[in-house]
Amino acid sequence: MKRAVLILIFLTVVVTLPPLYSQWAESQRIKQIQEVKQQARTVFGDRLETVLSELESGEPPSAVILYTGGTQSHLEPCGCYQEQSGGLPRRAYVVDQIRKHGFPTLLVDAGNIFDGKEEIDAKRCEVNLKAMSTMEYDAVALSESDLTYDDAYLSRQHAVATFPFLAPDAVHNDFTQSLVIEQTGQHTIAFVADTAYHKAVSQANVVVALGDPRGSEHIDVIIRPNEIEVRESEDGTLYIGCSSEGKTLGMLALWIDMDGKLARYDATQLALTQEVSESEPIPQLLTDFYQSTAAENSTQGVVLFAEQLLEQQPENGYTSAKACQRCHEQEYLQWSATRHAFAYETLLKKERYFDAGCVSCHTTGFGYATGFQIGDSDSTLKGVQCETCHGPGKQHVGNPKKSNIRSGADTSLCLQCHDTEHSPGFAKVVALPSKDVDHSREPMNLEELLESRIARMGKPRLELFVMSYCPFGVQAEEKVIPIVKKFGDKIDFKLQFIAQEKEETSAQDITPFTSLHGYPEVAENIRQLLIAQEYPDRYLDYIFCRGKKLDKSWEDCAQKLGIDVVKIQALFDTAEAEEFFRENITRAAELGIKASPTILVDNHKFGANQLLRASGTPCQ
Repeated sequence: MKRAVLILIFLTVVVTLPPLYSQWAESQRIKQIQEVKQQARTVFGDRLETVLSELESGEPPSAVILYTGGTQSHLEPCGCYQEQSGGLPRRAYVVDQIRKHGFPTLLVDAGNIFDGKEEIDAKRCEVNLKAMSTMEYDAVALSESDLTYDDAYLSRQHAVATFPFLAPDAVHNDFTQSLVIEQTGQHTIAFVADTAYHKAVSQANVVVALGDPRGSEHIDVIIRPNEIEVRESEDGTLYIGCSSEGKTLGMLALWIDMDGKLARYDATQLALTQEVSESEPIPQLLTDFYQSTAAENSTQGVVLFAEQLLEQQPENGYTSAKACQRCHEQEYLQWSATRHAFAYETLLKKERYFDAGCVSCHTTGFGYATGFQIGDSDSTLKGVQCETCHGPGKQHVGNPKKSNIRSGADTSLCLQCHDTEHSPGFAKVVALPSKDVDHSREPMNLEELLESRIARMGKPRLELFVMSYCPFGVQAEEKVIPIVKKFGDKIDFKLQFIAQEKEETSAQDITPFTSLHGYPEVAENIRQLLIAQEYPDRYLDYIFCRGKKLDKSWEDCAQKLGIDVVKIQALFDTAEAEEFFRENITRAAELGIKASPTILVDNHKFGANQLLRASGTPCQ
């Protein structure tokens, strides 16, 4: 007996330990990846709320100077990871919030504002100046690098701005000046781009030099356009710097004494991370720029893997992941629910789908004749597909051999996109394969996919296409409803029906619609839509109940859940209900979806077998 018990215990351990160990090892691997990446993702600056609270808790400052520099007309971060800081829309919001708190505020830029030699660069710089004009900058200094541009270019840029350009007195033209004097509260502040002129010293309480002046005599503050530590020189001049590419907004609070002298200061950098809101109308200004320059921008992106043999073969080309699916079904299913598969949707959400610099790494084959093309909304090469890692597959699809495809094991290829700017810390964890590239793993289920999308992109859109009388559709609903309830308002769920409108109707027709399971299904579809509209907190329970009682009256489930049967029936008999249903079934028709159930997550199509681990025969 003891021997049998010991054998049973041994077998139990043998059976249960490997899966438990695998789960533990996987959790440790994920934890390690997250920790390494988090450590590499430096968060720039202090939170606005914290800084404002500190200012309001003590003596109000005499003046607040908000400043930028070294932006090189960088419009906004690419958005590749959440901790990225910067961007004109966020900067505008922070400026607006500080002004609303009533502090005497000035807004300036210390130079290094222009960048690039192409026409598209000039347009980008113009958009930057338009946004800065919207923020009501008081002055912008032109640095040495800015002044290397010719007068025609600088005059063109100045025509866009509503604020003065500051430059040393030695610069002679019609669009710069050497001095700007601003009254803020009870005090006067002078901004210069070089030495402190007599007029500045005589008229201002505080003299601030923007850029890199030749000397510091009579200058109270020097704001450099590059990153430096805050320090005071022996002659009492305060030196402060700016973060590059507008990653933060500098804030210098000044307290000026009764004699008009600078008594004390507080310098900090304000974070412009994802938690910061965006100020209208600047996001639209940027979107208009991206769209208007799409054609010019299409040649600006990085062509990936140009040094690789497969990409260099003129007879080769890109075929899309669908071509790979024919022989590699398991790998395709595993890939289809990964972040790589959804990479293009990231650009759509962030409105960067016209930016070649982003498109390069979020699509397949961009820059090659047979690869993804900007503006092709019907392209089958959206997202990071098989051929990104394994090379263009035309030759392999026609004649499958190991010699005409890449193994995908060369992790140096990953680093062409996952570099230090876009994926900090990635190089340290690239040897730890994730679900995005390890095709031996079980494909994600619906719950895992939604969790991944929420963590990465915010609020995903989940659509379930069904016929209400389809047995497999009912089974899918029973599995989807608990998931929808779990995530609640973290997801955007939409129930879509599959039916058709009749081409011709006669007086004998009781409905203008047709469905696989006849009029009872059409009627139930319409009722479910009406209940979803009138009872959004109960319609999922109704669908769950109704799926188990399709051979009974719909009123049983409705009454059980406190749904007004008379009200629903009255709505059912209206032309508005027909139009409501007509609009709903249009979605399936436009997408060519005929099988119930079909699942769409952020416009990516999945079968219920894959995401719900359900088995059955689709109705179509």
